[in-house]
Amino acid sequence: MENALGIHRPRHRRAAEARFGAQRGGGPDTMNSDLIRHAAGRCGRALGGVLACVAVLMPAAGCNAPAITRDSEAARFRAELQSRAESLNLDPQRALTVEECEALALAGSLDLRVRRLALEMQDDQVRLAMTGMLPKLSLAYDYAERSNEAAVRFGQMTASFEDRRQQRLVVQGTVPILDWGLAYYAYRNALDRRAQERLLLERAVQLLRRDVRVAYARHAGALRQEKLARVALRAAEQVLRVAKNLEREDMAVPAETALVEAALSQAAMEVSLAEARVQETHLQLAQLMSLPPGTIFRIQEDLPPLPPLPTAEELRMYVENALMRRPELGAQDLQRHVALNTVRQAAADFLPRVDGLGSFNWSNASVAVNPSYFLMGFRVAHSLLNGGATVWQYSLAKKAATVEEQRTLLVSLGIVYEVELRALHLRQAHDIIGSARALEEARRRALDRVINLYREGLEDEAGAARALAELTSQATVLDRVQTDYLTAWHELEAAALLFDGPPRISQTMPATQKASMP
Repeated sequence: MENALGIHRPRHRRAAEARFGAQRGGGPDTMNSDLIRHAAGRCGRALGGVLACVAVLMPAAGCNAPAITRDSEAARFRAELQSRAESLNLDPQRALTVEECEALALAGSLDLRVRRLALEMQDDQVRLAMTGMLPKLSLAYDYAERSNEAAVRFGQMTASFEDRRQQRLVVQGTVPILDWGLAYYAYRNALDRRAQERLLLERAVQLLRRDVRVAYARHAGALRQEKLARVALRAAEQVLRVAKNLEREDMAVPAETALVEAALSQAAMEVSLAEARVQETHLQLAQLMSLPPGTIFRIQEDLPPLPPLPTAEELRMYVENALMRRPELGAQDLQRHVALNTVRQAAADFLPRVDGLGSFNWSNASVAVNPSYFLMGFRVAHSLLNGGATVWQYSLAKKAATVEEQRTLLVSLGIVYEVELRALHLRQAHDIIGSARALEEARRRALDRVINLYREGLEDEAGAARALAELTSQATVLDRVQTDYLTAWHELEAAALLFDGPPRISQTMPATQKASMP
């Protein structure tokens, strides 16, 4: 408290004045000393405030995350590639099987790594949702300073009933009593979303296995077709040599030699295209296996026995298997469950919430007002008027549930047609294989006859080389359609989830022979 001269009086003096009701003054020396102490106190508090601001701002300025530079990220990427290259230990002389390629892809996939880390985030989301059902405890400390004295005047007497510096401490606990299932619905939704992420991770693994098998089959086919193209090129070169010899001996016209040269150029172009195809499929397979660029590896080039064409009954079983086991449908079912719980959450917002309260309160006020005490009770809270937001939120939740219900049918229909489309591609490739094999066998028989005639002197070397080139070309076509059949089967495997062994009715079917080297 300050007197008429603006001098702050000590607290014990104000208490004495309030107790005895006598106003006390002081001489000039006392007034000067009080004035000095008052000014020093103000300066000290101002300096303390400045230091507090500096103490707050300096850590805030230093808490900024380090800048992410492209140079540092490029160096981190190179270090990751180097670590992968050192841990691979691949033997370039040993051909990798498709199972080994799958294992490498699953172990090194960055996409799967990101999905697994995202799944760990969903674990924390579940724990966070669980906290809504647990009691809460908070602590708050307040410090404030009045601009004047909290004084009460009784006639000629003035007394202070609290200090200018006010302090308050509150420890408060809240226990949810009745929230109409809001916290429970949030917890169940968090569990469903985590299950969704797990199903999507499972589907990502299945798609990666499919992509590796398809890329493996295409790369092996490209290697086989490159060899066939080189055989055709050598046959065309032999035909050209014979044609030039015949032209020098005036046994053939230059036009025939020009046609042979054009055929040789065509064969050379086919070799170039085959080499490019080998390089492209090699890179695709290496990317799926997450190998560092430049990694040398080999695969088995032989065409494996092709699975038989599924029957109509087996195809029906594949569709049913996909409808029961595809992870996308499981994730969509969970999404629909989330939407239904969200409707119940929105409906619960119409009802009041009841929480139990308990707190301990302390302040530096005068002992006459009991500054330390406990509070016990409850709180009933409800939004009486929010512009109709609760109504519209409930309406949106119901419409979202209807959307998810129809989306389930849409996803199911898409899966059914995906299986049907993969089966159609398989049947088309199977039909083409039959025609290509018949033509390849006819070319092979023709080559055998030409070779017999050549041995008997009834056919020249050019005719034999030409028949060999035609057979090689047809063998390349057969190998391509067989590769297409194998890739179509792998796509059907992924669509109908046949990785663990398909339910089959017909277990035996003559395996399609691989394209033999002429």
